[in-house]
Amino acid sequence: MRQPMPEALSRVSSPSSEPSSSPLRAIGLLVAIAATVQAPLVYLSTSNLSEVIAPALIALSAWTVLLLLSKGFQRLVAPLLVTAVLISTVIAIVAFGSVRTAAGFLFVAVVAGAGIFLPRRALFVTVTLSVVILGILTWMEWNGWFKPANFKVGFTVWLTQSMTMVVVAIMVYHSRSRAQQALDLQRRELERRIRSEQERDQSLERFTRIFRNSPSPMIAQSARSGLILDVNPAFERCYGHTREDVLGCTDAMLWAEPEQRALYLEQLFALRRADQVHVQGLRADGSRFEALISSEMGDDPQDRLIITTVTDITEQNATIERLRRSEERFAKAFNFSPMNLAITRLSDGRILEVNRAGLIHDNVGADGLRGRTTLETGAWLTPAHRQAYVDKLKHDGRVLAYESQMRGRDGKPVDVRLWAVLIDIEGEECILSSTVNVSEEKRREALLLSVAQGMTGETGAAFFTALARHAAPALKADVVMVSELMPDQEVQTLAMSMDGALVPNIVYAPEGTPCGEALSRSDLCVHEQGLAHTYPSLSAMTGMQASAYIGQSLRDQDGTAIGLLSAMWRQPITLTAEMRALMSIFASRATAELMRLRREREIQQLNATLEQRVQSRTAELQKLNAELDSFAYSVSHDLKSPLRAIDGFTSLLSEQLQGRLTADEEQLLQRVLASTHRMSTLIADMLALARVSQGKMALSPTNLSEIAEQVMRAEQAKHPGRPLAWRIEPDLVSVCDARLARIALENLLGNAIKYTRDQPQPLIEMGRCKDGGPGRASFFVRDNGVGFNMAYADKLFKPFQRLHGPSEFEGTGIGLATVRRIVDRHGGQIQGVGKPGEGAEFRFSLTPAPTSR
Repeated sequence: MRQPMPEALSRVSSPSSEPSSSPLRAIGLLVAIAATVQAPLVYLSTSNLSEVIAPALIALSAWTVLLLLSKGFQRLVAPLLVTAVLISTVIAIVAFGSVRTAAGFLFVAVVAGAGIFLPRRALFVTVTLSVVILGILTWMEWNGWFKPANFKVGFTVWLTQSMTMVVVAIMVYHSRSRAQQALDLQRRELERRIRSEQERDQSLERFTRIFRNSPSPMIAQSARSGLILDVNPAFERCYGHTREDVLGCTDAMLWAEPEQRALYLEQLFALRRADQVHVQGLRADGSRFEALISSEMGDDPQDRLIITTVTDITEQNATIERLRRSEERFAKAFNFSPMNLAITRLSDGRILEVNRAGLIHDNVGADGLRGRTTLETGAWLTPAHRQAYVDKLKHDGRVLAYESQMRGRDGKPVDVRLWAVLIDIEGEECILSSTVNVSEEKRREALLLSVAQGMTGETGAAFFTALARHAAPALKADVVMVSELMPDQEVQTLAMSMDGALVPNIVYAPEGTPCGEALSRSDLCVHEQGLAHTYPSLSAMTGMQASAYIGQSLRDQDGTAIGLLSAMWRQPITLTAEMRALMSIFASRATAELMRLRREREIQQLNATLEQRVQSRTAELQKLNAELDSFAYSVSHDLKSPLRAIDGFTSLLSEQLQGRLTADEEQLLQRVLASTHRMSTLIADMLALARVSQGKMALSPTNLSEIAEQVMRAEQAKHPGRPLAWRIEPDLVSVCDARLARIALENLLGNAIKYTRDQPQPLIEMGRCKDGGPGRASFFVRDNGVGFNMAYADKLFKPFQRLHGPSEFEGTGIGLATVRRIVDRHGGQIQGVGKPGEGAEFRFSLTPAPTSR
């Protein structure tokens, strides 16, 4: 924007500006004094009186200048002084007779004065005139038109030249001072302009940041042409037009209603601003939206700019509309809710609003309650009740199902449950609350609790008695019966209550009674009145004239009727939801107990025959086991004689034919002998296995560590050349048969020694398992031998099953089967774990695991 030039600077810079009076006064005074002094001196020093004219004219002009300055005619001073000096210079040269006179210096003074005090045009005229006059005078002197000049130097020459230099010096100093002042003014103006431009740039930068980053759409337009100069990103997001699309265009495309645009522009140009005008905007996709626009027009006449801010209020209006609808829905829900609702002030409980359901008395309208406190209306029994409620509400911000006591419509205390939340209404903390009368619910809960407590812990006949005793007052029935359907399809009561007292049980046929109808149905059988006319025989069975009946069949899991719960009244009844629920609860509990009672009878019957069957089965198993052991023993014993004969005759035959047999024949005989030896070993092992299963065990505390040490020392003696190392935990004690325990350890430790014979440093360990459990001792035997594959672990304890071939390790496969039989006889368990090349471990126990009860 253009800045106005300061007045002082314009005066200095303008060529037509008036000269300052102070330098002119000083110059005029100096010239006046010098010329006044010079004139008499020239007169006294020369005989040519014409030479006196020039200083006299100059003196007269100088004093005239001083007079004009004192009168305020400053504009005429400089031209008069310059003209007088120029004329005086010409007169002096003519009077002297040569242009080489000292008066020639005055031409310099004339030009300097014109350059400093006169405009550019006057300066040009003065210089031109001086040059022309000087040329004319020179030409005249050259042609001899002047009388001969006297070039004698005197005081007047010095005075004239000195005064001329002083005057020129003053004028030069004055000119330099004015130039310096003008320069200082320009420099200050330049600095001011730089600061102004910096402030303008900062302001422009801040405006640009605000303009670009404003969340509201903004438009910059020219007020002269109406063309859009710039828009911000928010405008692009709002209208859907890009910046390039709208630059250089008018804003007509942004208005949905041209009439609104015309009115708006009229208001803007009239008032130069418009605030929050509601209009219809038009987006690039043709959709309309509600908007508030504000515009302001700049004051710079050279650059009139309009800045417009747009606020999209479509969502705001939608929110307001939703709020209005929400308030409307809340008002309807509040006023027409069947639950009593009230809005009260937190500070004093003053009622601000209450719906119809919340009225304390039917004859007191909402207007009669508004403005009164809840204590004044008598809603709270005491101020302490309300204070406790308010304290809870302040602490938690809301209360859910808060239980208290209030005064009902009849003025009596009632149990209530409150739901409330703190809300803000025009800056005041208030309570929105709903109150539910739970007195009837409390009564039912107390009734059910009494029934439940009365039947808790009761089973069998006592339970049915308690059920009949408590169901009668709960249902307000005259007769309550709990019955069981017998196998012969007759019904026997398990408990019967009449008029609040227990009566003896009866057995009756259900046909022709409402009980028969109830047994045939899975749902509730209901006769609210007229029962005596429908079933006339019922009075003979119960001994009373019944008018109403409710019955619910009790059914097993498969849906078979097993019993009945029924209630009768002498007067007609109206079946309520509460009565239906109570019958369902009582029937469900009676069904569960009757099913339990029937299962208990079945278990008792089974237990009565179970012991006899177990003894019989045990005797049969013992007989079979004895026969099997006897058979195995007999077979093994009877096989020994022919086997010894085969072995003996084969050995004798081998000795007699010594040296006469070929190598193949010798090998055949050796194979026969090896087979007889293996057969003998098998028979011995079978006999050992049979002996393990026979005989009575002698249980006693046995130190397994000592037995294991003895077994290992005996094995070391059998193999003196083998390096054997063992580590046996001391004091491994178990209650077992010592003879059988030794056989088991001989087999386990013998296997460990056999399968570690290829190890350079064999190690055999025995100890107590850490996870044996309380009351049960578990042990392990571990080696670092060849191990076995766990995929074949199921073959470990079966007779004659081996995991290694006879060519690798000798054996019959009876050893671990024998150990298994010993462990089983003790009631223990055994298992083996191993890995090929990493050894094996056998864990066993000789006492049964404790049974949990």
